[in-house]
Amino acid sequence: MEVVTGMLPLLPMNNSQLVEQESCEAWTGAAVNSPTVSVARLAVPGKASHQFEKACGEFKDNKFKEAESHAREAVTIYPHYAAGWVLLGQILAADHQDRQAVNACRQGLSVDPNYPPPYICLAHFAATANDWDKAFSLAHRALSLDPATDPYAFLYTATADFHLRRYDQAELYGLSAEKLDTWNKIPQVHLLLADLYELRRKPNEEEEELRKFLKSAPHDSSWEVARTRLSELQDHLVE
Repeated sequence: MEVVTGMLPLLPMNNSQLVEQESCEAWTGAAVNSPTVSVARLAVPGKASHQFEKACGEFKDNKFKEAESHAREAVTIYPHYAAGWVLLGQILAADHQDRQAVNACRQGLSVDPNYPPPYICLAHFAATANDWDKAFSLAHRALSLDPATDPYAFLYTATADFHLRRYDQAELYGLSAEKLDTWNKIPQVHLLLADLYELRRKPNEEEEELRKFLKSAPHDSSWEVARTRLSELQDHLVE
């Protein structure tokens, strides 16, 4: 498949259908309201958008093979479909095909370097590899492109700063992510802030963040550990 690369001109966002066309959970759903939109994003053909919607539906139903097929069809129809490439990356990541997921997100970055989600996708994999300098660079680039609406950009920037021991910045970005995450899509931010406050010996703030996590993520794999941690913290506060 031939993918045309290069910078594309930017236009003010003026297409009310773009949000529906590009939004599908996590990485693609976070940046649909970014302040600029490329010509390529406005020019997605209906057939490609339809395949994206099918892929999104299958992805939400955890039907990863079917979702992958539709996402690949979307980017075959329109190789400039940055959101399609990132959705494909999300699907492949969920299906434990990490190398292919990274390649898909790199394709999204190559076709539209001013679209934030590919940076978020690649920051995720850099964080998974504990490459915190790279994770910070990628997440901060996404943040520079969308400084007001993308909680994932703030989350990964905060996480990288935390691991790089830049705790003031980590707290600032973490609180920003928490504020933007009005639908509780990234409960991990509460654990990050809890870890930060534990390190800074602020037990009341740590307790609050653990409570927020337990309330927002009852099915998370870290829920029992967080509950035990909160119980032990509360016992300590009573002493």
